[in-house]
Order: sequence, then structure tokens, then C-alpha cells
Amino acid sequence: MFKRQFHVFRLTKNQSKDHDPSMVLPSLNGMRAFEAAARLGSVKDAAEELRLTPSAVSRHIRFLERSLGQDLFERSFRQITLTATGSYYAHTLSEAFEAIRRATEDVSLVNGARKRHKRIRFMCEPTFLNLWLADRLPTFRRLHPSIDLEISTSGKRSDFDLAVVDEFNEKTSPALKLILPLMLTPVCSPALLNGPEPLRTPQDLLHHCLIHERESRRWERWLAQEGVVGEASGATTVLHDCTLIMREVANGTGIALADTIMAQDLLQEGKLVAPFNVYHDYPAGYYLHQRPGVGSKPEITRFLDWLFAEVEQHKKSVAPAFG
Repeated sequence: MFKRQFHVFRLTKNQSKDHDPSMVLPSLNGMRAFEAAARLGSVKDAAEELRLTPSAVSRHIRFLERSLGQDLFERSFRQITLTATGSYYAHTLSEAFEAIRRATEDVSLVNGARKRHKRIRFMCEPTFLNLWLADRLPTFRRLHPSIDLEISTSGKRSDFDLAVVDEFNEKTSPALKLILPLMLTPVCSPALLNGPEPLRTPQDLLHHCLIHERESRRWERWLAQEGVVGEASGATTVLHDCTLIMREVANGTGIALADTIMAQDLLQEGKLVAPFNVYHDYPAGYYLHQRPGVGSKPEITRFLDWLFAEVEQHKKSVAPAFG
């Protein structure tokens, strides 16, 4: 039974010579394991994505290489590098898998007639989302009601179509695109400007409670850039959540260094003030990670066009920071 079915689908001599009927494609599992490892640059990460063990992924790749008769990776201690052939094959497989995914999505219908809403899986750094992007998302939804957003603040970047992350500049990879550099300035409650310890110059900051985001390096760098000499005489507070930091500052608890994303809306609403309006860069920024293969999806293009337009408008609103 199976033999008869097989012969029905074999190419005949009169069919295209571009197709070799004797060619047997390698294992699909091997191709998936190799494509994931090549895209992520890690067997371990590929194993997590495919829900396999690293040893299973390695076995699949080894079997694929034997099937092809050549190496796809150059291997060293805890590191894999694509060969020239491997790079070509990985790129082609990624395009093929994405084409299969798109085709599957295209033929999936709702009620047998109408295509599903397009969905974007989006991971966003909490500060960027909670203090800036969230209030702008209703505009995007009004402009593009057929696009659904699934938003998370944590997870593996490779599990999402798009991700906005914060990263130190020296740790970035070619997979990341800079959206906005970090430009920092002190912000405080308006009540502190002319309080018992008025804020006239950056040197006056040393008499106030300085609120630190996780560690003290940002304040140390900014104060040094302004030539401030001495130690802070006020208390210090260390907080690990930027939304909480902004609430503490608005309540008059102390002074924090804020990047433009954190502070723009609160400054415009008058809940915070920037006493010196002096911005200094910090070697980090907000970066975009885009999953390979999703760039051709119309909903991704529309979202990114909208996002970058909003970022450009943001830069104009805080022009002194980027001037």
C-alpha cells in the first residue's frame, strides 16, 4: 500500500530536470535544530526554544552535517561559528520556515471567511512601557484596529516578534538597533526648588536625598561631568523599579536621575521639574530586537513606522537633551 502511494508521487522523466527524484531531504528535526542554533548563536538557546536538551540539538545538527557531507559550524570551546556554507544554509532555512509560517497564517480563517486579526508579540522594557509607551498605545490601536498586540515585560527576546530592551552600549550585538540613547538629568518635585535647601546649582544636590536606580554609578558619573566636588550629606535611597522612583520623586522624597523616556510626560504635566535642564549621556540606551523573518509582515512594518515616528516626536519635545 505505502509503496504504491510512494511511486504515484515520484517525479517522472518528463518532469522538470531541476528536481532530482533520488534526492532525499535531510531530517526536518535536523534542519530546525540547525536553523535555531544558527539564528540564536547558541545550542543552549536553541534547545530552550525547541524544548529539547542541548545534547539532542547537537545530535540533530551532527546528523544533518553527515547527511549533507560537510560541516555547517566551526566549533571551539563553548562557541559555535557558522561556516560560509552554514551561513548560506541557515539564511535560506530561516526564510523557508518564515514563508511556511506566513502561508499557514494566511490560510487560517475565522468563520470560514474572514482572516484573523494580525497579532504582534511584543516584549518591552518596563520603564519604556509604563512611563512612556503605554499612554501612546491607544493612538496606535485607533490607527490600526485590525492589529492585535500581545505585550510582555519579560521573557526571551527570541520568543517575541519585537522587543524593546535596555542595554549597555558595549554589550550590544548586531541584532540590536538603537532606538534612543540614555540622556540623564536630575528631576525633583517642584516643592524642592525653593525649599530649605534650594537648588540653584548642581553642587546643591549634595544637600538632598539622592535616589539611585539599582546602583550609584549613574549619579557618580553625572556629578563628575558637572564638576561637583564632595560627598552627599543627605540620605540615599536605592530602588529597583523606575516607576516607583518617579512616584517617590513626585512625592518630594528626593531627587533622581531620569532619562528622557522616564521623565518626559511627568515634566510636561508639571508633576516634576528639571532644576538645571542639563543632560549628560550614559553609555546605554533603549534598543530594538526584531526576530529574523518578521520584517516582511505588514503589521510589523506599520507598528515600527508608528513607533519610530513617536520616538522622533519625543526627541523634538526634549530637544535640549539631544541638541
